[in-house]
Amino acid sequence: MNTLNEKLAKILTNSNEEVVAKSFAAFCKEHANDLPMPGENKQFDQAMWTASQFTKLSKRDEDLVARVTAKLAMTTMDAVAKSMQDTVLNLKDLVGSAKQSAIDTWQDMLGAMSWQQMVPAGAMRGVGAQLVTLGTYQTQVADASVQFNLGWHVDKDELRLLVQAKDSASEALSDVEVRVTSIDGTLAFSRKTNEDGAVVAPCVPVKSGQYKIEILWADGIVDTPFFRV
Repeated sequence: MNTLNEKLAKILTNSNEEVVAKSFAAFCKEHANDLPMPGENKQFDQAMWTASQFTKLSKRDEDLVARVTAKLAMTTMDAVAKSMQDTVLNLKDLVGSAKQSAIDTWQDMLGAMSWQQMVPAGAMRGVGAQLVTLGTYQTQVADASVQFNLGWHVDKDELRLLVQAKDSASEALSDVEVRVTSIDGTLAFSRKTNEDGAVVAPCVPVKSGQYKIEILWADGIVDTPFFRV
């Protein structure tokens, strides 16, 4: 590798960038079996970047780049989906033996996303249908302070969502948008706070799946972790 680095250094000393590009292309052909992966060698990355500015890709190379990019994109999406799967909260755990563990998981995930707990999660009460509440949480979106309370009607697969938004002077803030979005990006619910700065949605029907809450105000957006119903 030291020999390769010396050759790369010599290539980069040339002040003519087109010459650098041609020299780098020749270097890559000569050492095709020994080239480092991107990120492994800063000198190689620098030379590759410089060369890329002055080297036109052939049609074959363009097709290759397109295939690799598409594969990387799919790999990244798979990793994101797996990450979401790993951190999603199963609401049904809140009515079973894993209740306390599920509550702790939900609170830890929200805490990592800068949601401050106001009322603990996990209280249950009868309202015609069994209701699990995930507590009340507060966060800051730009100059808006937002509180939300999420509940789940166990027997009906309905969410209960209560939101209150205030400005820096603690006055009610309207036009703060609240969304419930599924893992594939489908919008299940959307409403803006009214003149009282509130969204009261006691019955939001949802199919089985994974969802999160998004709070949008001005250029700010804050969401919750995914939860499963």
